[in-house]
Amino acid sequence: MAHPLYRSRTGCALHGAIRAARAIPGVVPVVHSTAGCSAPREFGSGLPSTGIVEKQVVFGGSSRLREQLKNALKVVSGDLYVVLGGCAPELVGDDIPAMTKEAVEQGYPVICAASAGFRGSAFDGYRLFLKALIENLPDAPSGGNDKIPGLVNLLGIVPGGHATWEGDLAELGRVLERTNLKANPVFGYGGGIDGVRGLARAQRSVVFSPWGLDAARLLEARFGIPWTDAGAIPVGAAETASFLEVLGREAGLGADALEERLSDEARRERHFLDRLPDTTFGYDFQKDFAIVGPGSQALGVARFLTATLGWLPSLVVATDNPPESARQALDRAVSGILPDFGSKLLFCEDAGEIRDAIVDRDVEFVIGSSLEREAANALNIPLLEWSPPVRDGLILETGFAGFRGGLSLVEALSRVILSFDQVDPRARR
Repeated sequence: MAHPLYRSRTGCALHGAIRAARAIPGVVPVVHSTAGCSAPREFGSGLPSTGIVEKQVVFGGSSRLREQLKNALKVVSGDLYVVLGGCAPELVGDDIPAMTKEAVEQGYPVICAASAGFRGSAFDGYRLFLKALIENLPDAPSGGNDKIPGLVNLLGIVPGGHATWEGDLAELGRVLERTNLKANPVFGYGGGIDGVRGLARAQRSVVFSPWGLDAARLLEARFGIPWTDAGAIPVGAAETASFLEVLGREAGLGADALEERLSDEARRERHFLDRLPDTTFGYDFQKDFAIVGPGSQALGVARFLTATLGWLPSLVVATDNPPESARQALDRAVSGILPDFGSKLLFCEDAGEIRDAIVDRDVEFVIGSSLEREAANALNIPLLEWSPPVRDGLILETGFAGFRGGLSLVEALSRVILSFDQVDPRARR
């Protein structure tokens, strides 16, 4: 039986689709729903929206969408306009595709995506948005000469899904360049409409979470693009090298050349990690930890903490509600890194249940969101905010993925631990 969700983390499918659209420079989301659906503070006040009321819900809001779309095309500059329908118009049967078709017939670059909030979480919204993009790409020309050599689609890193998503994309792009491959920039800085068109021209896709699987399969079916399942975002030198070995085999990269190009990355990590004791001596840097966040991202961080730093994993909480097949794969992966510490994997979105699980495990460090502050305070332990919502600072370019991401994670952990230990326990809240 369904039960109320206490303190949702990332919002509904519509919010996920809006974030995904806004993360592509030149793409303009046009929301066809009630005013509250496009009102969250993070979206600001410049988001085109029909803001339908009871009249449009009862009698239909297609004419209101036609009007708003016409205004958006005049006032807001963009390369592509994506109509995103909310729950009310989808439930009453507004013909959003027909309104979109009208605009297309008039020569405007407009598509629509079925993204009503009842279709799932924000992660589902990303999945549905990507599906709409790919379905509206023009068919590949005959002859098979349309592919861009070495171009790789990076799928499953959800905008807004975790705070370091854009930094992770940038670092993974840098890593691919070291192997003579090139990431196709769709989301974030450097992305845009050329990247959207490039989805169909890539030679391979790489999937970093289950939320990119549908897109990879659709690109394979429509354009013959093979794909590699990374299973998780690689963090640190060891996991990134393992990821590149798999990608190299499947993409036909020479193993010797690959090792030669990347060996300096591993040396760089070792060099800086050797300095860690100088800073953290006396602060008990090895911790029994819990991590809370999207499953594939949390797995990558947990692997680095366990294998490279020697931290002791106690609890991994996957908050993105992945499908059953992905749950089984994640469970197997987590079992491999959480051997004999009584650890477990928990699939949960409810802040109250997660708080209780952390407190019951009596851990020494939490990596999660600001919603885990209550559990951290109860145990009087430090918290690194990394998955949304984040309230203790702004994260812009920082990423935890790839070769350099592991060191960025160590820096973030050390700042939290050192500043926490310098606070008088009586002053902690």
